[in-house]
Amino acid sequence: MFEGKVYSQVSSEFVSPLFPAAGQEVEVSILFDSDIAVDESFCVTNKNGVQWRFSPDRREGGRIIYKVDGAYRPEVLRYYFVFRTGGRFYYYSKTGVTVYPPQNKNCFIITPAFEAPHWVAHAFCYQIFPDRFRNGDVSNDVHTGDYVYCGDEVTSHEWDEVPAPYSQARCLDFYNGDLAGIEQKLDYLESLGVSCIYLNPIVSSRTIHRFDAVDYFHVDGKLGGDEALASLISKCHERGIRVVVDISINHTSPENEWFRKAMADPDCPEAGFYYIGKDGSYAKWAGVDTMPQLNFNSSLLRDRLYRSADSAMQKYLKPPFCQDGWRLDVAPELGRHGSDQLCKEVWREVHSHLKGLSRDIYLVGEDWNDASDYIAGDMWDATMNYYGSGRPLRSWMGERDRFLTGGWGHSPQCDNAYSAFDLAGALQSSMDAADDLSRFFRMNLFDSHDTPRLHNHEEIYDQKVYEGVVMALCLLPGMPSIYYGDEIGIGGSMGSVEASRYPMQWNETKWNRDTLAVHAMMGHLRRDDALAYASTYFLPLDDQALAVVRKSAEKAWVLVLNKGEAREVTLSGLPLEGLRIMSCPYGDVAPGPLCATISLKKSESVLLVCSTSVA
Repeated sequence: MFEGKVYSQVSSEFVSPLFPAAGQEVEVSILFDSDIAVDESFCVTNKNGVQWRFSPDRREGGRIIYKVDGAYRPEVLRYYFVFRTGGRFYYYSKTGVTVYPPQNKNCFIITPAFEAPHWVAHAFCYQIFPDRFRNGDVSNDVHTGDYVYCGDEVTSHEWDEVPAPYSQARCLDFYNGDLAGIEQKLDYLESLGVSCIYLNPIVSSRTIHRFDAVDYFHVDGKLGGDEALASLISKCHERGIRVVVDISINHTSPENEWFRKAMADPDCPEAGFYYIGKDGSYAKWAGVDTMPQLNFNSSLLRDRLYRSADSAMQKYLKPPFCQDGWRLDVAPELGRHGSDQLCKEVWREVHSHLKGLSRDIYLVGEDWNDASDYIAGDMWDATMNYYGSGRPLRSWMGERDRFLTGGWGHSPQCDNAYSAFDLAGALQSSMDAADDLSRFFRMNLFDSHDTPRLHNHEEIYDQKVYEGVVMALCLLPGMPSIYYGDEIGIGGSMGSVEASRYPMQWNETKWNRDTLAVHAMMGHLRRDDALAYASTYFLPLDDQALAVVRKSAEKAWVLVLNKGEAREVTLSGLPLEGLRIMSCPYGDVAPGPLCATISLKKSESVLLVCSTSVA
């Protein structure tokens, strides 16, 4: 059995350039423990379709560096390492050290000319459910009784009222938050380090969530209309803040003009936009009467939604709006109805047409599971990473995975907590599931408009453990997304999505200042460019403590994530060897060489910012 530590990754620490052009020479490296005597080594890759070996170019300490020429163009570069020590050959890939060669899927993968909106890897995102953030313009307020929608009356509410359950409110309980209110709070968002805002849907709708569009081509007047969106995005861009907006092109409102025409005239062009039976029945998303499903067999529908220059999705990417991307609702369900399985075909078209406007726009799909098939470069840039961040981090905190819970999973039991070894395995597995470069562009989150807030789960909530989870989220490769109000401990409860949509609390005397400080600390820490493409390591220290390490050539961030009793844990060996502590933003550890042991208080984590230099 091989003994010793070996590391390599597709990251700025081991690959240069990390995003090569097709045909460009690339340097890759592998790092060995200093006591491993490497007698022979090479990097194995594909060259013009044939396995090829590259010998080392040079050695720098325990690091062996190889120059891989550009003959792999335009194919994906897959590679692994082979080395001989103690008279035996070993293979090293993403699965670690083995005595047998790895499968292709376990090789390190570099996609030449990999296209992604690079601003995402540096960003700190803040999600806003517009109706519940701030009322900035009372002139567009909804009033109780203004209209009836699908048999239910719209209501308006005071900011301090607790949202009613769906059975009572029917998603028609407006608190009258709007886009002007968001614009008025940009100073606050900047103080948190926010560099991207993700807005839930804002197109014209009758409901508070607006996933059921009445008109895709105009911003809801209750939010301030088109002018309010143009103003908000302009003000955000002046501050260097990007804006990504939610949209559902899977279903509409039954009050959408397309649907009304389709139901009134089976021979009209819009009749092909939906699945409508001769008896007047229609396909509904998730069986919900108020969400008739769109039929992407219609070429005209595709034109109106995303293909034409004047289509709905293209409109908001152009002046006067110039928004920076789309979040794609129920993305893996799109275009699926019976034998119709058009999902991937449609998303490839969306990608092609929208990226034709700008390669820098962000397309992020909602998918709660492994979305590897969709983030290979031709559909989405990323997924909302519930699978690789939210689900494992909530299980570390103490929840049973929501998909092992009955109903919609909004009241998960507390009987399946992850150990540090479980969490390390879950995070590493999800990170390795897709193209290695894609990990830097995922939207990482554990709370959203679709799930009760973690800090409201009273059975498992521990302030210090929760702060550790926030720090871990913000250190994962990709873009952390914070759901509005999490940073101040906003009220709520388990049991429903309504309980996760409390109005933002602007009375600062009711803020959890400790939680706020951790969010602001991490928001500003993420401004460090070196963090964006740094290596990522998950190192279990014992059953209740895990080191989450991000490491670049010059700098490292070490989070000792802890949910156990007070004790000491040992930090030693690669990849921590030679690190020097520059500061301890969270915890109590003095600057200097990284000690072999770290003293942990009960439930409290420690965050260290280190230099890789031993000088």
